[in-house]
Amino acid sequence: MKLNNFKINSKNKKVATTSSGQSLGISITDKSINMVLLNARSLNQFRLEKYVVVPLPKNTIGNGNVENHEELVAHLQQAKQKLQSNCRNITVAISQKQASLQFLTRDEDTEYTEEEQVMAELSQYDSLDDVSYDYQNVSTDNQGRENLLLVNSKREDVNTLLDVYTDAEITPTQMDVDILAVMNCAITWINIRQPDLANKCIAVFNIDYNETQAIIMRHGKLLYKQEINLGYDHLMQSLRRNYQLTEEEAWDMLYNPSKPEDYNLTVAQPFQQQFIQEIQRVLQFYFTSASQESEIDEILIFGYGNNSANGFTDNIRQQTHIPAQQINPILLAQPSNSIEQAKLQQDSSLLTVAFGLAVRGL
Repeated sequence: MKLNNFKINSKNKKVATTSSGQSLGISITDKSINMVLLNARSLNQFRLEKYVVVPLPKNTIGNGNVENHEELVAHLQQAKQKLQSNCRNITVAISQKQASLQFLTRDEDTEYTEEEQVMAELSQYDSLDDVSYDYQNVSTDNQGRENLLLVNSKREDVNTLLDVYTDAEITPTQMDVDILAVMNCAITWINIRQPDLANKCIAVFNIDYNETQAIIMRHGKLLYKQEINLGYDHLMQSLRRNYQLTEEEAWDMLYNPSKPEDYNLTVAQPFQQQFIQEIQRVLQFYFTSASQESEIDEILIFGYGNNSANGFTDNIRQQTHIPAQQINPILLAQPSNSIEQAKLQQDSSLLTVAFGLAVRGL
């Protein structure tokens, strides 16, 4: 889903790909600005040309909201300068906290149009001048029923974010919701690495710095989503507390194959067990919700590098009775010779959303 020309209301417009083979994805989190520049060699073959991670000072972004406009503009300009790219095919993210996602079903013989159905859903707003929205037909089932994806957000929130990009002299081609970028990563990985999962029900857990995005999806349709208050920050705090480290030192230790002898017992296992409990809680909520459509066939964990997670997926499998895999989606792309492999491995968990946005733009 591309929220193309998001400052005005699009009218059921199929979004055309404007890519010349190169695409830039930009995500902004409370922790950092993340940029991923991709080149498409073919439909399922990407080259990672460049990427940038620029840390943000505290209180620049809070819970998806811009709290310090000038600071964010300055760091976006810094990231742009560091990336040094003239790519104009740019997809940026808006936080799911600021957007509403709905899947609407339309029967083949429905009398009213797609636009009329969308307008009915948006009637909750006093005026359409207050909302930015887009919608798209994402699939049609065997009975001819259409599945429409409707995304909407307060116009004020969208304009606030776009003003930041304007002042940083960055012109987005389209805007997408971060959770849809995560879904796009999952779809891309499945298409390339495990196409037998294409029609299966998948649970995706994208570990971010402060939280984890939990998504259950099937056929590219979002069945259930939830935010988990558990992320890298919890792991970093444990590392710093147990080994008296700075945040940078703790991050390095997480991805260093050589760790203290008591690391697994003291840090990794408690975090993993807490995370598995959160996975079980999400699954329980899903199975008791009205959105349940099928059993879950696979669990995909995005982030939390393999070097630090001995036995993690085995434990998930044992406690949930569902197969599990750990993935860093950006590693699907072939990195350019200028990218340091060890550094990419360390940063890869931060780049999931930006990668999904860049793939969307190809």
